[in-house]
Amino acid sequence: MLSRVADGMFWLNRYMERTDGMLLTLNTSYILSFDKETDDCQGYKPLLNYYTDLTYEQINEVQYDTNFVLKYIICDSLNHNSVKNLVVKARENARGSQDKITKELWEHINSLYHYMNSPELPKKLETSDALKIVNKLNKDLLLYNGIFHVTMPRGLGWSFSSIGKLIERCLQTISMTQAYYIPINYNLDGNEDVMYWKRLLLSLSGYELYLKSYSNIKHNRKIVEHVVFNYDFAHSVIFTLDLINKYLDCLVKDSEISEARTLYNQFGRLKSYIVYTDYHHMTNKQLEEVLETTKTQLTQFSVDFSKLFFSYT
Repeated sequence: MLSRVADGMFWLNRYMERTDGMLLTLNTSYILSFDKETDDCQGYKPLLNYYTDLTYEQINEVQYDTNFVLKYIICDSLNHNSVKNLVVKARENARGSQDKITKELWEHINSLYHYMNSPELPKKLETSDALKIVNKLNKDLLLYNGIFHVTMPRGLGWSFSSIGKLIERCLQTISMTQAYYIPINYNLDGNEDVMYWKRLLLSLSGYELYLKSYSNIKHNRKIVEHVVFNYDFAHSVIFTLDLINKYLDCLVKDSEISEARTLYNQFGRLKSYIVYTDYHHMTNKQLEEVLETTKTQLTQFSVDFSKLFFSYT
């Protein structure tokens, strides 16, 4: 496979996963903003902190401004991480990899692209149709993932696509988790109730599973177990790292390039760091270090992975 094509498939799925995670977070905050009985101390701040380049002062100014956030996140051309711009980038990468992706996948991406470039979309976000639009976009991303899993062949393209998707998902999980632990100083022995953690869990599609798995307990430590160390949760750090390791093995197992083995060992150390962390006896400081170290090392792995596989002229 040409490195240019592999690069396109990798970034196609990073952009689509980023869009999916951003829309989940937006949808969660938007729906909960209607609940006046919920104690909302952050508003859209976690969403804006991670997915935009707005300054601290700008975020504080608009963190409760639903009309601004909807348009800025969904269709603002000046926001390089808006849904509109991410779909444009995803489509460009899909076009360059068109002979390696399925017809069904291309048609779905193309349809989403045309919807996002509809001239009426910004105006509709100012009306009562806003919730319908957000729901539609969430379903479109679910449909993308379904088409991807059902129609794509399990070859090299699948491995590059999956690694891109999973790196993005893991970084999102870590950053969103940090956004909710920072305000409470990573206090693992605190008494924040499940309503405090509801936004985080819904943003990661993990609320229902959490309620089924844990009950009537101190949530602060169990949330870490769920979003970082739970092999049964598809958005957990350990689950995503485990799958990255699987697909990385497919790419380098027969390689005689020393850099490939070095990269494989580099990722193995990162995964082992999480696997052998004793979260039952973790301190507040250790939690902070685990999240930040994992995010830093995974970001570096992504850079090194791209240098090895996608360096072309």
